[in-house]
Amino acid sequence: MSFLSRRPLGLLAGAAAGALIVASGALAQTAQTAPKPAAPKPAAAAPAAAPAKGPELGEDGPSRTTATYDDWVVRCERSEVVGGAKVCEAAQTLQIGNAQQQLGAQVVFGRLTKEAPMRIVVQLPVGVWLPNGARFVLPGDKPRTIAMPYKFCIRACIADADLSADDVAALNTNAGPAKLEFLDRNQQPVALEISFKGLPAALAARDKG
Repeated sequence: MSFLSRRPLGLLAGAAAGALIVASGALAQTAQTAPKPAAPKPAAAAPAAAPAKGPELGEDGPSRTTATYDDWVVRCERSEVVGGAKVCEAAQTLQIGNAQQQLGAQVVFGRLTKEAPMRIVVQLPVGVWLPNGARFVLPGDKPRTIAMPYKFCIRACIADADLSADDVAALNTNAGPAKLEFLDRNQQPVALEISFKGLPAALAARDKG
């Protein structure tokens, strides 16, 4: 496999630690709100009194926490994207190729708010073949495939998708392993194995926040 990026695994694993769900959700909100032309400014007036300052992130607890459940890590972070509320996600870091290549990927499950649908977000190295997107494949007599289009690539490429209630139920009952499938820049297929060891416990902890 061949990628344009050769960033260290640690950088890929931590580039958006605790924030993949937030980053994905913020992008979706931005896309839904088109910018409007600025209206002409009125004549300058006396400055209004500054509004009362709200609580700083972390005032009612640590701004970031992590907990490990076998092969999964639950990360919680208070985010201004959702008004300082806590967003939690269950994440697993995957190695791409051999250790010398120092390439990694992440798969994350979480919700931006309690009312929002569960989402899967994956982070892959820059240099993947973008037109095909990525796929999450659950094993079984009838494998369940979730297609994830790429949303953006900066230091890494992010792809995501909403999960149905049936998808979420399958995550809690399937023994795995699942597959994360995508194409490298030469359009060669890559399939990474995703362990489900500890996933049900991680999802339950994520829901409790």
